[in-house]
Amino acid sequence: MKNEEKGLGVGWVEGRDPKPLGAARRRVSCLNPTYGLRLAPSPQRRIDLPPLGAGGLLGYPFIFLTFINPYYEAGLGMQEIVNLSSTNSSSALSRRKQIVIGVSLSLVSICLVLFLLELGVRLLPPPYPADTGRLFACQPALGWTGRPNFAGEFQNDLFQQMLHFNSLGMHDTEHTVAKPPDTFRILMLGDSFVHAVQVDEAATAHQLLEDQLNRVELPAGDKVEVISGGVTNWGTNQQLVFYRDQGQQFSPDVVLLMVYLGNDLLDNLPGNVLTIDGVNCYAPYLAVCGDTLNPNPLPYAPGLNDSPHDCSAGKRGLVSALGWLYQHSRLYQQIEPLIVAAKPRRQFGQAYDSPFSALYLPNDEIELEEAWQVTLATIAQLRDEVEANGSQFAVALISPEIAVRLATLSPAEQQVFLRDNPAFAEAQADRPNVRLAQFFNDQAIPFLDLTPPMVEHLRADSAPLYITGEWHWTAEGNRVAAEALAEWLQQNQLITSP
Repeated sequence: MKNEEKGLGVGWVEGRDPKPLGAARRRVSCLNPTYGLRLAPSPQRRIDLPPLGAGGLLGYPFIFLTFINPYYEAGLGMQEIVNLSSTNSSSALSRRKQIVIGVSLSLVSICLVLFLLELGVRLLPPPYPADTGRLFACQPALGWTGRPNFAGEFQNDLFQQMLHFNSLGMHDTEHTVAKPPDTFRILMLGDSFVHAVQVDEAATAHQLLEDQLNRVELPAGDKVEVISGGVTNWGTNQQLVFYRDQGQQFSPDVVLLMVYLGNDLLDNLPGNVLTIDGVNCYAPYLAVCGDTLNPNPLPYAPGLNDSPHDCSAGKRGLVSALGWLYQHSRLYQQIEPLIVAAKPRRQFGQAYDSPFSALYLPNDEIELEEAWQVTLATIAQLRDEVEANGSQFAVALISPEIAVRLATLSPAEQQVFLRDNPAFAEAQADRPNVRLAQFFNDQAIPFLDLTPPMVEHLRADSAPLYITGEWHWTAEGNRVAAEALAEWLQQNQLITSP
């Protein structure tokens, strides 16, 4: 008997008791050209589909085609499908199996779509300009290094320089891994002040230090090698990882850590980044759990809560998995700018033109104290690992140009500066230096603050030590630092027979 259902097209009802695959049907099933298949509700049983979420939209077509469509094409309504499922156990699936298979198919469909998207976005240009960071290369364990064996000219608005990197991407000559006989080795760890792309390799602090020490008489007539282990934007955490993975293989007698107060503390927080070939490469980070540093680095995963206190096994596992995924997924990298825009990195000093200004002013930002905590713990961890390998450990402090310049001003000149820069009325030019000095003394770590020799030089000679507007050392700045280091190393008897 035919029946019209308003707005739903034409359906049919037949009036005998239902039987599996039988002739009598008494549920309404309508096919509407606008709405598609409509299954009439059953008061007795129902089939529960997975909840409509990210996978539901993708999984429902598979569930329909697999379980419902064959019966529909055979002329069965929803009630007959349910009855058939309950009476014909040899061919029907249990409700639990239907749910498991439905969810599984949803997951498979999601993975398939993501795989196709991953392939598709690889045809797109990178999310940032592709000509960025040509001096550098992304490296999973370190975040980035200098581009190995780079040779070419680097220039910006302030300088141009011909550069030659070694096989490790350092602005240095090549060094054999095996230490030659009668050789005293110093491994200098640091950031852009050690990488020193602003000057020729012969004018870098590490090379000048080597030349200076080889001009004086050393125990047993040893030759000195100073090996560069510094790359632009590296934090202390990356320097620790480099020492573990590569630096210690050179069997250094002294490991000299160069700490730059301008950005090292900020770089040690999660989210330190360098854009290379159009993609953001993130540095690993270390977490402090209570008062103890977890020495195992974590990769950075954009979008997660970037706390330097990621201590639970579950959180560390999730961070590690997503960090690995970001390093290998072009889709994740492509949407990273949107993630960063919605969830910016946690930083300190955002109220100032330069974040490092927060180090010199009274400041109670949580992020700043976290940066201090992880930085000091990382330095102590590096010291422990260096000494465990039978080497000596020492530190040199580098101050930003403005801190050095303020220290050279007379009291009258300082008053003029503070009048023109009232935000610095409570500034203390050596505030972070004093805190670090106290820490090094407590830890019995030999250290040299390079600020006093820099100030002494500026008071006697007007030759600039920092490049104006770029704020790295000039050739003269590298020379002054090398001479101060050479004298200090000898005075503190850190240069001994290997």
